[in-house]
Amino acid sequence: MASATVVALAVVVSAAACGGGEDEQPAAADTAGDLLLQSVADTGPDPFTQSTAAKPPADALPSPANSPTPTRRPPAKPASHRSVKGSSDTLYGGSRGVDSCDVEQQIRFLTKDQDRERAFAKVAGVGTSLLPDYLRSLTSVVLRKDIRVTSHGFADGRATDFPSVLQAGTAVLVDNEGVPRVRCACGNPLTSPTALKRTARHQGTAWRGYHPKRAIVVTPASRPLTKIRLFDVVKETWIERPINSKSAKNNKDKVIPSPPLKFRGRATGPNTVELTWKPSKGDVKVAGYQVFQKGERKPVQEVLPDSKGARVSGLEAGSEYTFTVRAVDASGNASAASNKVDVVTESEQTQAPVQPDQPQPPDQPQPPDQPDQPQPPQPDPPQPPDQPQPDQPDPPQPPPDQPDQ
Repeated sequence: MASATVVALAVVVSAAACGGGEDEQPAAADTAGDLLLQSVADTGPDPFTQSTAAKPPADALPSPANSPTPTRRPPAKPASHRSVKGSSDTLYGGSRGVDSCDVEQQIRFLTKDQDRERAFAKVAGVGTSLLPDYLRSLTSVVLRKDIRVTSHGFADGRATDFPSVLQAGTAVLVDNEGVPRVRCACGNPLTSPTALKRTARHQGTAWRGYHPKRAIVVTPASRPLTKIRLFDVVKETWIERPINSKSAKNNKDKVIPSPPLKFRGRATGPNTVELTWKPSKGDVKVAGYQVFQKGERKPVQEVLPDSKGARVSGLEAGSEYTFTVRAVDASGNASAASNKVDVVTESEQTQAPVQPDQPQPPDQPQPPDQPDQPQPPQPDPPQPPDQPQPDQPDPPQPPPDQPDQ
């Protein structure tokens, strides 16, 4: 499966690789504020300890880091990356009954060197005497996404720090808010990412599928977690692991139903929506489905196992709602959430209220016809006086007839 090469279950790193053995020396801590790309097998600069990561199954190896280093500058601000809460079911993987990190070995590596122990505790924000309990409170998982962090190495008796992107498949320890706190390949403590300089560039070797903006930032869950859901890419099953490092070894991992597929929704009126999905697959028998609405902690609908949809009513007209659905087994173990669906209910068809007939004002009386007003006689315009004409002479008379000769 193609995704199996990206989502690894553990880290391929030997103890010598992170301890700066004869065949490979750790890189110097000189990233100068650049963003360091750390593949699963990359030791990184100045590792705190030797590797405590477990060896993964052969068919769960991550993509090799053999791609060119990106030439484009990385996003300077962490806010430029997509943020995902630590409670998200999409973040982590694992294998039932197998820890991806050996926490007890991590404790032994640190406590035998007081300077390292003290520096690690300072970065973690705990007292030195409380460091073992702090590490035991963390849970081992494997990244399913490339994530951006601040990693801390150890050099010259003190902790160093550098911005980093960890490849999907990297083994980490997460706290009860779902935030990665330790990179197991080299024992480095991890903290939230910080802003880069505008001149920052990528350092290190990229892996297939890496893109500067695809790396995510993990933010704390809204409330403390008591368990975390993990995807086993080899067995293609889901497991639920209690939050503490000993859970896998104590076989407390539970196999849970897989999430329903192709979840969709549409509005069917101003107050109702119809939701549909494909049934959950896998070996775990489903006892029913629970529909959740964003903002509500309890399911808004619970339906039978052969159901492929649900109708939610009592909604407000013209409003947007977000839904997910989970499969539940007979023991009450819920699957990871399906994809989210946003639905906008229809607007109510409002009509303008009918106005009662209003009385018309009475016709206004028309003024009576006015009699014609006599027009004063107009005097004839004065004529110019006649001008005397001079007598004209009579025309000449023809001569009288002459007698015959």
